[in-house]
Amino acid sequence: MNTKKIRTQFSIWGALFFSVYFAILIYVTLFTFNEYVYGKSANLVLFDSIRLMWGSNDYWLIFKNIFGNVMLFFPLGLLLPSAFQRFSSWRFIFIAGFGTSFVIEVLQNEYAQRIFDIDDILLNGIGSMIGLICYKIIKKRKK
Repeated sequence: MNTKKIRTQFSIWGALFFSVYFAILIYVTLFTFNEYVYGKSANLVLFDSIRLMWGSNDYWLIFKNIFGNVMLFFPLGLLLPSAFQRFSSWRFIFIAGFGTSFVIEVLQNEYAQRIFDIDDILLNGIGSMIGLICYKIIKKRKK
């Protein structure tokens, strides 16, 4: 198989996986039950909810919130450039990761009556950037 054909197939599979991931992301963030519902409110102080969770000594809550928010957006940074090569720049993934997270937080607050949390946006954005780092490493190794 020639390189162009492999790249095309890789893009098709990447687009399929990205579409499935994005549908799951929307479902998980907007339509699932959240046992930690505090009602509609907002945290606009950076690191405030992270500090609060850290002080709770509830290690499952810490792991789920911090690691979970990072991992939730890891596939965005990995799959988006896999599907669409032109979207593999740091600037684009930064905007896509933080922007998508911001929109989800607004929608969660408005329609799911959940907390708008600036820390979630930060952790989600970091996750998308880590995903891009992994994409770049994989791409470099394949060459």
